[in-house]
Amino acid sequence: MEGKILYDETKMKKPHALKLGDTIGIAASSSPFDIVEFKKGVTALENMGFRVIYRQDIFDKKHYLAGNDKRRMSELVEMLENPEVKALLFARGGYGMMRLLPYLEEHRFSTPPKIILGYSDVTTLLIYLYQRLDWVTFYGPVIRDLGVNTCEETKKSFLQAISQENPLNFQYPEAIPLKPGQAEGPLVGGCLSLVISSLGTPFEINTKNKILFLEDTNEKPYAVDRMLTQILLAKKLKDVKGIVFGSFANGNQPDHYQETIEDVLHDFKGPILFNFPAGHGKTKMTLPLGVPVRLDATAKKLEFLEGALT
Repeated sequence: MEGKILYDETKMKKPHALKLGDTIGIAASSSPFDIVEFKKGVTALENMGFRVIYRQDIFDKKHYLAGNDKRRMSELVEMLENPEVKALLFARGGYGMMRLLPYLEEHRFSTPPKIILGYSDVTTLLIYLYQRLDWVTFYGPVIRDLGVNTCEETKKSFLQAISQENPLNFQYPEAIPLKPGQAEGPLVGGCLSLVISSLGTPFEINTKNKILFLEDTNEKPYAVDRMLTQILLAKKLKDVKGIVFGSFANGNQPDHYQETIEDVLHDFKGPILFNFPAGHGKTKMTLPLGVPVRLDATAKKLEFLEGALT
């Protein structure tokens, strides 16, 4: 099941690059968050030269959610439709975005594409906008990541991704080739558990002829095995050209995950690169999704074949 796929990859819609003084909106579409960390992230964006706006009800809480569905949906649509907002970031991930997808289906968007950037639970929205509206989206840090213990690589990659029209190029000696070789295709994916949650729904990720990026955190190796096995059994890797894995280490040694991936995907024919610094790890490189890339696992390189911004 591929869901209601409406996009045309030859006509992907790219947002404009940000300029100093542009407005960045912030939404909380998932879980509640630490207010101190949030405000540090806001200050970090302002120090970069951007204007930042958010609604006062962003601090609402309802159990494990940042307010009820109506509040979070209203906020998300308002930020997407606001012409002053040139980019939309998120307070944090957690859980809750998937609950908003049926409401998004009922909304007719009139806004041109803008930078939508986040990771973890935001994976759900990034896939949705890519497959429903043809938007290029961005897998990168949430607000707290920009204000608390932010490494220079994370900050530099974030600024390049939102302001540079030229194609991005990544090469990391620490990455581990699990299967050598090269492959090309649009980059899609995100947090493994959220990708899994899309299966069997109208919002199921389309992986045909793609380079698939996957990462996660707080998952034991057996759980990663289970999720990868589910993707295999769902035949979602049948036409995948290559796979890039972020670091899954979180209280366990990285080689436990490496061994798990190698075992489950021993029959996969394309290149596989492991331990790429994007996602939940300390270094969070920002990756455009929906843009054609060349994966060279042998050279530990991910090269975007065109820019993600106009």
